[in-house]
Amino acid sequence: MTDVNWSQIRAEFPTLANWTYLDTARKTVPPRCQEQAMQDYCEDIRETAGADAWSAVNVAQTRDIMAKLLGAKPAEIAFTKNTTEGLNIAAHAFDLKPGDNIVLTDMEHVANVWVWKHWESRGVEIRYAKNRAGRLPLEVFLEQMDQRTRVVSTAYITYGNGYRVNLPELGAACRKLGARLVVDGVQAAGILAAPLNSLGADLIAIGGHKNLFGLTGTGLLYCREELIDEIRAPFLKAPIAKGSVQASAHLNSQFDYVRTAHRFEGGNPNFLGLRVLRRCAEFIASIGLDNIEGRVRELTTHCMGQLKAAGYKTQTPEPWTERAQIISVPVSDAGAVMNRLREKHRVIVNVKDGAIRISMSFFNNEQDIDRLLAAMSEERVAA
Repeated sequence: MTDVNWSQIRAEFPTLANWTYLDTARKTVPPRCQEQAMQDYCEDIRETAGADAWSAVNVAQTRDIMAKLLGAKPAEIAFTKNTTEGLNIAAHAFDLKPGDNIVLTDMEHVANVWVWKHWESRGVEIRYAKNRAGRLPLEVFLEQMDQRTRVVSTAYITYGNGYRVNLPELGAACRKLGARLVVDGVQAAGILAAPLNSLGADLIAIGGHKNLFGLTGTGLLYCREELIDEIRAPFLKAPIAKGSVQASAHLNSQFDYVRTAHRFEGGNPNFLGLRVLRRCAEFIASIGLDNIEGRVRELTTHCMGQLKAAGYKTQTPEPWTERAQIISVPVSDAGAVMNRLREKHRVIVNVKDGAIRISMSFFNNEQDIDRLLAAMSEERVAA
């Protein structure tokens, strides 16, 4: 981790002057560059009738910037409106047969369950890898996988206790059986520095409104380049022949379906949302994902230590390789605790699976954690 002035960066988030915000796993408070990007968009429409605001070149440049930030090729990035849309594309992408099976986990967000359920009416079995004390090691996937497993779909970082799945290891197991690996990557993007193309996944769906600081209604789908032409779904146009004139038309027009992941998009893109996503990606890149991951590791480790010292247990594994920005703390009457922390102390956390979910980003600091622990003590929160 290189030297970064975290206090100066924190000043870019005006919400933090009034709130102790520890709920980044739901949504993140915006940096000033988000507001500036929206103002620039509106100003351009006023001044140039949208010459820049509605430019397809800007869309292509945003694709390039997002690909560079997240570790992929521009051709592997399709813009979506959220994680669920990306997972829905994946859930309709493969030609499964009766007797085939799909492996999910019992720790998934419902969005990564609902999108697969339609296969059951067609004779495809859905199986669930069962967690072991809040962990999803490779063994629990292998217990459900066999020669008829066609797809494995899992969160990279689980939404509840924040467990981090070892995707490269799981991806290798999938390839050995000829299964596709689909990933809900929304909780990891903007926090973990590992490039998307190093994770061993075939498709990774990411919403833009969490740690990428985008607006709700923006996101992206990473599709491994070698797989792009194999994806089939009723709403997707067949890929254009390689080398044709149209195969590079995405540089000029957002309406052309091409031989890239762009073929998963349809109609007008979210021009405003993509402008914001681009500006915030530039902001993140200026800090560096390696630095961000290092800072989040420091803060969460400090938080877990403080919680332990105060007598609280966590449902989140301690090793950094098994977690990220989420810490799950079981307490009595978690919903009421969450409300009191907000209303009386201006401390924002969330509740998932009956536990307080604390989640943070690089804009947080140790004082935020101190304020949380002080508020929990004042409220006599019972472990």
